[in-house]
Amino acid sequence: MLARRFGYAVSPAPAAIVTPSVLGQLDKAARMNRVLSIIFSVCGAAGSVAMILTLGDELSLSGLVGGVLAGWVVLLVVWLFARSQERVRGPYGEGLSGPEAQRLRRVLTEQPWQVWPCRVELVRDFVNPAALVHVFLLDPDQNVAGVMKTRLQRGTWNSITDGYGVLWFAGDLRFGGALAHPADPADPTVSYADAVPQRSASASPGDSVLVEELQRQAIGWTFGQL
Repeated sequence: MLARRFGYAVSPAPAAIVTPSVLGQLDKAARMNRVLSIIFSVCGAAGSVAMILTLGDELSLSGLVGGVLAGWVVLLVVWLFARSQERVRGPYGEGLSGPEAQRLRRVLTEQPWQVWPCRVELVRDFVNPAALVHVFLLDPDQNVAGVMKTRLQRGTWNSITDGYGVLWFAGDLRFGGALAHPADPADPTVSYADAVPQRSASASPGDSVLVEELQRQAIGWTFGQL
């Protein structure tokens, strides 16, 4: 693990054990997603019944068959729409697909938090409560050790002074994982992070003095304080 090799702090246990609240955030989002799925299903079933009754008024065999087929078509369309919207609303307001949410849960239950000094650059401005950003994780020589693409709330973005800060990461730098801003170390809000090839995202030259201070924070962080 590069973070440990660089001397940055690493939690002694997986993220979900060190900060149990992170799984609660995903559970709440998943419950909301299930409620929406139930609503879509009920609406689809009601539409199917209404279509059958409408087209089957003549009580003829052809009318009944047509009503049943039309009802199934309506139900299929609603089901496909519900599947297309089947995204767990993540803590930062981003939409997570089912596989992404499952992967995020697996990462949090298996991987420790790593503390990284970083530079954050805006990719796409706020079109909802979150902004798409690139997070450049910096090694002790201030080179980029990994690049993550994630979404940050406006408040979090504004709290990262001049685009610099210390973030927690859980996962593998090659494949991504979870990022968290430790403004509240006992209850950090997590976001899903995708790994980005460094050749497609390059960090701007930074403030070496500020980065050195962030590195000291990353090395000196103590998870025992939680």
